[in-house]
Amino acid sequence: MAQKLLGTWDLGARDRPAYQLVVNWRPCAMCYGAVLWSGVRSLVIAGHGPELEALTGFDEGPIHPQWDHELRRRGIEVVSNVQTAQALEVFREFADSGAVVYNGRGGNPGTPTG
Repeated sequence: MAQKLLGTWDLGARDRPAYQLVVNWRPCAMCYGAVLWSGVRSLVIAGHGPELEALTGFDEGPIHPQWDHELRRRGIEVVSNVQTAQALEVFREFADSGAVVYNGRGGNPGTPTG
């Protein structure tokens, strides 16, 4: 949305402010690539451990074990553990709501869909 609003795909251009992306947990496999390509200069997250998947059943996909180092290496600051308890409470509420959890092909993490 920011790219569309600003009329540019490069949020990291020299004539732009240092844009920051703030999200509820570490990026999934797909969002990780979008962070790299977007040009944002920092990523703020509530946490990065296995809690999100354990609580909600979301399949975040495979991601490099040193994903945060890879972002930093590319000039993207990573700020973690911001309002972690509040984020985990939202994940618990979501899990308790019975809402549908999107996972491609309706599978569960690690379950062959054959």
